[in-house]
Amino acid sequence: MPVVAKVRFSSPLPQLDKEFDYLVPDELIATIRFGQLVEVPFGSGGKAKTGIICEVSSVEHPREKLLSISSLVSPLVVFTEEQLELCKAVAHRQAGTVGELIASAVPKRFVRVESKSLVKDSNIPNKSRLESYSLAEALKSNSRLYFQPQLFDGGEALPDWAANFVAACYAELDQGKSSLVVLPDYAELAKFERALTQLGLIEMANRHSSSDTGSVRYANHLSSIGSISINYGLRSAAFSPAKNLGLILLWDDGDESHIEQSSPYWNSREVLLQRAELEKVKIVLASHSPSTEVIRLIEIKHLVPLLSEMKVPPVLITELIDRLDSQTFALIRNTLKDSKPVLVQIANAGWASALVCVGCKELRICSNCSSSIWVDPSGKMRCRSCKSNIETTACTCGKTSTRPTKLGASAFTSQMVRSFPDANVVHSNGENRLLNVKSGPLLIVATPGAEPEVEGGYACVVIADAPSMVGSPRLRALEQSLGKWANAISLANPSASIVFTGLKGDLAEQMNHLGFYNAVAEDFNDRKDLGLPPLTRIASITSTNPTDHQRLIELVRSKLDLEKVRELGVTQENTLVLDYSYSIGLELADLLKDLTLKLSTTSKSKKPGERVYRINMDDGKVI
Repeated sequence: MPVVAKVRFSSPLPQLDKEFDYLVPDELIATIRFGQLVEVPFGSGGKAKTGIICEVSSVEHPREKLLSISSLVSPLVVFTEEQLELCKAVAHRQAGTVGELIASAVPKRFVRVESKSLVKDSNIPNKSRLESYSLAEALKSNSRLYFQPQLFDGGEALPDWAANFVAACYAELDQGKSSLVVLPDYAELAKFERALTQLGLIEMANRHSSSDTGSVRYANHLSSIGSISINYGLRSAAFSPAKNLGLILLWDDGDESHIEQSSPYWNSREVLLQRAELEKVKIVLASHSPSTEVIRLIEIKHLVPLLSEMKVPPVLITELIDRLDSQTFALIRNTLKDSKPVLVQIANAGWASALVCVGCKELRICSNCSSSIWVDPSGKMRCRSCKSNIETTACTCGKTSTRPTKLGASAFTSQMVRSFPDANVVHSNGENRLLNVKSGPLLIVATPGAEPEVEGGYACVVIADAPSMVGSPRLRALEQSLGKWANAISLANPSASIVFTGLKGDLAEQMNHLGFYNAVAEDFNDRKDLGLPPLTRIASITSTNPTDHQRLIELVRSKLDLEKVRELGVTQENTLVLDYSYSIGLELADLLKDLTLKLSTTSKSKKPGERVYRINMDDGKVI
């Protein structure tokens, strides 16, 4: 009986988003199997193309003129059935294609790697050092957890979350199961690796990172398919293989680094939640401050909260007159005098966070998108939103000169150098980020997410732009600010002094006790009353030109049930934004994918190879 293989290609093209049938030659029948790479003839010219075997079956009457597989590229399996099912589920939810997700799931092949032994040593180290961590114990009775670890890691050899993650991974190894850990950035990845090393499990781990060489990535990929191991990495590691997976761990799901910036715009949290359901495994979401999505999952009882007890050190809430009022200034001076390190978090990089006219004090904005103008670290005026360079033009009052409304981190650092001449003042930002510094009379000025670790932890942490961070005109401003504050404060030692500038009301009271969980829960309840995300989801469809955009609007409006989907007004050009419930997510994704594909094929404005419409089923930036 003829044997037919179904083949998929790693491609974002919608026309290739399906399985193609090929006959399996007699000489390959004994060796062909799921997940192998094959070369096949494709298209009218029969050009050779590499694809992945996604099914092999005997067919009594195969389709006429079915082409045959040309060759087996490698006898090794590079793609698992679990990975395929995950790619299908994510593509369906996000209105994307399976092919564009396969690119995240399968690294480039390196022939020389395949000749090496890629099976990890199964000798598991002594577990006595790993029995005292609470997360592994809690997972014995709960398969879906939100874990809030000890906040202050600065005085410890290992961050509490990283040590708990490693202990939980060890418990899975002890049961003959793999684990998967997904982290937001390289600083957190380094902390997790430090915990793996110190607790004796680094040899049982496979790293999946784009920073590694291609051959290392491919070797670790093959090892994950063949060995029970701890698999870890950044965002794309969510699609990595894991033999006999037992546990998924995600650190800081609210960090924007977990959001894929290209189609189909998936989020690590949602991918891993889907994966946990598909593979029936345990899952833990953990952070110093929860996301509102986590609060929602706790409310609907999908996650059980595990909150560590915390001793709160002295917290100072200042009046908003200056970033550093006299009391805060004196606290910094005395801390440095005692040869102890201080961290000051400044919201924005550059020399000025915003500019106003020197005459009428009007805020200077970008003529293209109406966002505020700032001065970047190189001293250039740029739009904060569209990133375009800004030429100085006259204000409505006729004047061209500007002045900063508030100093950016670069200018603030220069000011601190003058104010504390005996201290070592260091600036860390996203472009020039420090990971670790030595202790001493050190003043670190850092933008959110760029705060380095310091030996023994910071003795003082100042959140210097608290009001402007929570006052940003974005739905998630408070939630994201809380996460950034908590992560900065976690680098302090337990006896450190914590300062928030200018907070008032309930938020000031909550931060006086470092009540990040309660503050996010209150923010969630406010959104719940208004029916805003994460109670609902927000989809955006952006068109490349006004004509095709108008065609889309008309067709979408004629097809949608407006009782289930709301159209939101936004200022983004050629963008349709829809607010919808979770219950109709898959239905809406199918509809939008079908409509945009049909409109794209009939577009008179489409350029060769151009994607006319871009669909983002969870766009957190439009409101």
